[in-house]
Amino acid sequence: MEIRKVLITTFAFLLVFQGSASAFVDYDVIIVRGDLPTDYTIASIYASTQKIPLVFVNPDSIQPQIKSELVGFREKGYQLMLIIGGESAISGSVEQELKDAGFIVNRLWDWNRYGTAARVAIDLWGESEEVVITNGEDYTGFLLAQHVALERGVPILFINNATVPDETRGAIRKLGATSAVLVSSESSAHGAVNSLGLNVETIETSIIKDAAEEQATLLDFYLVFSLAVIIVLAAVIILRFREGRGSIFLLTEDEEKIIEILKMHGKTEQNKLAHMTGFSKPRISRMLRSLEERGLIEREKFKKTFKIKTTPKIA
Repeated sequence: MEIRKVLITTFAFLLVFQGSASAFVDYDVIIVRGDLPTDYTIASIYASTQKIPLVFVNPDSIQPQIKSELVGFREKGYQLMLIIGGESAISGSVEQELKDAGFIVNRLWDWNRYGTAARVAIDLWGESEEVVITNGEDYTGFLLAQHVALERGVPILFINNATVPDETRGAIRKLGATSAVLVSSESSAHGAVNSLGLNVETIETSIIKDAAEEQATLLDFYLVFSLAVIIVLAAVIILRFREGRGSIFLLTEDEEKIIEILKMHGKTEQNKLAHMTGFSKPRISRMLRSLEERGLIEREKFKKTFKIKTTPKIA
């Protein structure tokens, strides 16, 4: 009996530890199904704020072109991948394909959209004084909620019409949120969110909803939604890959920061870059390895670290 108690306690601890530790993981890419507005919306906020590529896959397979791009991405040293959604959204076979390609894969999901949004908020943000709340059953306010969350850099949580699910209540409590932006046109939703004891700011969606009803077709909504997907994707790509000054090489924003430091200081010890950039040591190691493979920097052994300098390829 005592052994059983120890095993149960240990297992519970591991679950708690795993959930809290993921908030500190520097993911290199996020995978999501683009035809699930709920999963795409909550994933896009974190991807944008952290400047992480957001990649769309089919439920049961990875498109050949995307798989080829992911292989090239992996060859540059990027390997930490996060899937948003359960196996009903993105199958286990897709996850196995990614693992076979050399990625380390984690998955965030719950049994419904409310739980998945809550898990993403808790595990990726850890804490947030403010959240954006919208109706998970009505896509009318999704784009507006996404815009507000992107602008403020906070997670999105869902309510079910006029009901606040337990998953959403739990996420608000664990995040330590004290205020919320409610994107809704339903007065009953206002009352439900106000009952949470938060400082609530309301943004009405009645104009958007009326316009959508006048069109009388769901196709028009998806056309607007697809355009938003393209815009966000373009923004993520531009932020992730920038052209280096005076060269043909593509640098991420973080790599550009390291190059600028090396230009300014000349030879720099690798173990000092974490303090100078604010990046974690594993992230710096991955970026330096990629820069070295492209012939943009040189590293020479120096005591227990390396001395880093740019090559003549950098203007």
